[in-house]
Amino acid sequence: MSFRRYESRNEAGRILVEFIENNQPDIHSNMITTPDDFFCFAIPNGGIPVAEWFCARTDIQYDMLIVRKIKIPYNPEAGFGSVTTDGTVLINEPLLERLNLSKEEINESIDLSKSEIEERLEFYNKPKDLSEQYQNQIQKKQIFLLDDGLASGFTMLAAIKMIKKYSPAKIYIAVPTAPQRTVERIERKVDQIFCPNIKRVLRFAVASAYKNWYDLSKSEVLRIISNSDHYIDEI
Repeated sequence: MSFRRYESRNEAGRILVEFIENNQPDIHSNMITTPDDFFCFAIPNGGIPVAEWFCARTDIQYDMLIVRKIKIPYNPEAGFGSVTTDGTVLINEPLLERLNLSKEEINESIDLSKSEIEERLEFYNKPKDLSEQYQNQIQKKQIFLLDDGLASGFTMLAAIKMIKKYSPAKIYIAVPTAPQRTVERIERKVDQIFCPNIKRVLRFAVASAYKNWYDLSKSEVLRIISNSDHYIDEI
């Protein structure tokens, strides 16, 4: 049976909640009855509308968790790792070994990614040091990490590494679509992954799961969170 493509990221957020209700009714019941025990993080840009609709259906609050790839100096479209909002770094060690980059090149690429994060924090009017805020949002909470889909999953792995630093009760991943190989890689790192559309293919594109796909701008993200009843940027 083929999977019906999502109309939009908004619909994907709603379907994720229904998927959890159908597959893990106890978790869904807890989400609805005790939403303060949970907290969501959306990876921008595409994860923001998914989280907005996910949280509107559950009354759980959410924040953004910015993750930027560490670009290969001579091929900036590709990366050899990721950096998160609080400076957590995750390196793709097997790839890095093949790149033969100097320590200076590696550090410059990491610093560039951190600068990109600082620019986005400023754009969204968020402080540079979020450690205390993350401690309040994450410690002893059941955390959902949301995005509009997974490809290699390396961005999500970096986000998971960051979340674990702040002692959550549980970590769940909720994404509308992902390839089987990535789901298998991610699920070993968290308590559970929820993904209605798992593809068993060699070539995968997140966009293929959507009828209406486009790249969200920072301005659109800002509009969504500015009008949201569930987005929270400080606790």
